[in-house]
Amino acid sequence: MLFRSNPAALVTPRLDAGLGPLQGLFAQALARAGQLYDAIPGAVLDHGVMQLARQPKDADRFARIAASDLFEASALDLADAESVARWTGEKVAGPALAQHAARVVRPAAILEAWLADVRLETVSSISPTGEGLALMGPSGAELWRGDMVAVCAGSGARALIPDAPLQPVRGQISIAPGRSVRAAAWGGYAASSPEGLVFGATHDRDDAGDDLRPSDHRRNLQTLGEGLPRLAREVETAALTGRASVRVVTPDRLPMAGPAPGGAPGLFVLTGLGSRGFCLAPLLAEHVAAQILGAPSPLPTQMADLLDPDRFRRRAMRRTGQAAVEP
Repeated sequence: MLFRSNPAALVTPRLDAGLGPLQGLFAQALARAGQLYDAIPGAVLDHGVMQLARQPKDADRFARIAASDLFEASALDLADAESVARWTGEKVAGPALAQHAARVVRPAAILEAWLADVRLETVSSISPTGEGLALMGPSGAELWRGDMVAVCAGSGARALIPDAPLQPVRGQISIAPGRSVRAAAWGGYAASSPEGLVFGATHDRDDAGDDLRPSDHRRNLQTLGEGLPRLAREVETAALTGRASVRVVTPDRLPMAGPAPGGAPGLFVLTGLGSRGFCLAPLLAEHVAAQILGAPSPLPTQMADLLDPDRFRRRAMRRTGQAAVEP
């Protein structure tokens, strides 16, 4: 196994009751991710995620989203108390949204299928050359050169694309061996994996540490209790294991997918996926690949504009009254 990964991940969309281009983007991304993951043997651990309410206004939000036509037919619907109890195994107050098109996936299976022939190197910088771009190693040696480079490095993109406004967000999951539950989310989440019950996760901005912290297990147990209190009581004395990793987000909490800001010609970036990477990454990777090849994008123009990596520069220039001149 070449890559470290969580034992399970949720493939769920961001839910936006405004039902505009942003919700359309997530609906399209969810459908595409499901198609691709279903084709990978052993990648999908379960279908469906129950979205639990966190506050009173969620009832109206869930109803509006369930009634929209942005998602595929039968992708989601409102769940009554009886359905939620059957799903979670406990009585949960408030409304819920059954996300039938969501999935629980095994990241290792996806990485093994898609990155089987990858070459592992540490890239410290990207340098323009007379004929394209070169990837440079820590010692200054050239590792590779070519016409186009796409940086899809998560938090590592901060060093390779200095003009990208990216913020690290540390997250730690907890794992209770021998426990299981149908997947549910409510601000925290819980899902079953081959290693046991996975739940969490912490969300600490400007923290790039990947060490495992007992205090974060306690925080995850508290979060689990807010959504699934009976399950939290069952696992509070378990010998927990876990894993910490670093997400990366942008100021507007939307990904960057396209030509890198301030970068040389031929340099592209896909980053800032936050906690929705397994939902967004497949569709947005196809969008970036289309840009590199000069082919039609799978995204409508309005959606693509939401993700344009240069949007922050243009906004800053508008605020200062400057004309947005192309570099």
